[in-house]
Amino acid sequence: MLKRLLSALLATLLTFSLAGCQENDLNIPDGQTGTDDFQKNLHQTDKLSFLETDAGYYFSWSSLYYLDKDTMKVTEVCGKPDCDHTDDAICNARIHADYLLTGGERIYYIGYDHDPKTVGSVKYDATGRETVQELKFNEFSASQSSYDQAIYHRGYVYYISDDILYRVKLGGEKDSAEEIWKPEDAGSAQAHAGGMIDFNPNAIHYTLWADGDTLYFMANVQASDGTYKDVLFQCGLNGSDVKQIWVTPGAEDVGEWEKTGVSVSQWYIMDGYIYFFLAGNGLWRTELSSGKNEKLAETSEKTQYGSAIFSDDYMCLVNDYPVLFYGYTEPQPGGMFRYYGDTIFVYGLDGEFKKEIPLGGLYEDPAEMAQIDLLFCSGNEVYFLTTGMSLLEGAGPYAGLTGHKGDINLCRADIETGEVEMIYTLREGT
Repeated sequence: MLKRLLSALLATLLTFSLAGCQENDLNIPDGQTGTDDFQKNLHQTDKLSFLETDAGYYFSWSSLYYLDKDTMKVTEVCGKPDCDHTDDAICNARIHADYLLTGGERIYYIGYDHDPKTVGSVKYDATGRETVQELKFNEFSASQSSYDQAIYHRGYVYYISDDILYRVKLGGEKDSAEEIWKPEDAGSAQAHAGGMIDFNPNAIHYTLWADGDTLYFMANVQASDGTYKDVLFQCGLNGSDVKQIWVTPGAEDVGEWEKTGVSVSQWYIMDGYIYFFLAGNGLWRTELSSGKNEKLAETSEKTQYGSAIFSDDYMCLVNDYPVLFYGYTEPQPGGMFRYYGDTIFVYGLDGEFKKEIPLGGLYEDPAEMAQIDLLFCSGNEVYFLTTGMSLLEGAGPYAGLTGHKGDINLCRADIETGEVEMIYTLREGT
């Protein structure tokens, strides 16, 4: 009898325990897997870091979040009952990541709050967190110029330290990192008495890329005329045969644009072509083997300024442009004007115009929508952020002129239907 009572009591306690877990269930499908290849369509924004699995997307915004593809529900990936997701030492979701790198059945990331830099790993439900490896960094590598970014592709992590491009096998020893390429003046930071550090004024900022069996990196380097130009390099995945294959075209080749002859607005590499957007000019592509430039679409009339993202299927533009605020009548340094966009324009990779998606319907008052940041395009969906803006009322000469930010919302647009929706509020306005 006593054993039966104890068994019944244990069963009851287990039932309550399971009920508590279910109330805090993450609702993340089991068996999530990610690709071992670099997810290039997710790697075009510095606003959030994304990775895609078969059932959804993970992204980093101070914490780790999951977006379900079917339900569009966003979940903070923690799962602990009664957790308020604010304590780094307790909350599973509090993963401060510069870059999310997906491979197989785990999420890998490089944290910005670690010294030395490490690659961390968690399961897709954010449990089982562990440090996978420490990355080799040169002295003074805490500087921005020393640590630009990292990518993961086919079992290797590629990263920068003091202008030197390295690769190391995921889970490998720190000293096994291989040097792929470095400029002549790499790592010239110097320490002085009192702890002051002078960093290399010519520090090179990279964008790393991988497409199949090829590694690419875009480096902003100083040209013979003293200007800094975006230059594209290519090599094998093991760093062999590094060569320059493309440089920002000049006005004599493609015409004028916002940053004529210096840099492109956005770019994307696929199947031996670099696709790029020149704000105020149009959408272009260059065949990397021949250097032949081809204008795909004239966009300047609709997107005199604008920003872009690409995928293997689409080129998407938003028509953002400078709008003065804070009461200034002339543009001022330090960001005294904002960018305002209200429409996404979608093109195929052949330049054919596909869709015009107005965004004003996201807000009751379209004027509240101060800024659009394109994030990525996957399948027939475009994901983007909207930042609201409202004006302070008051007396005096600056009444109604001083703006403050409203909500920051994660949004989605359907290319086929043209429907737009807010998915999740990342930050409530102040």
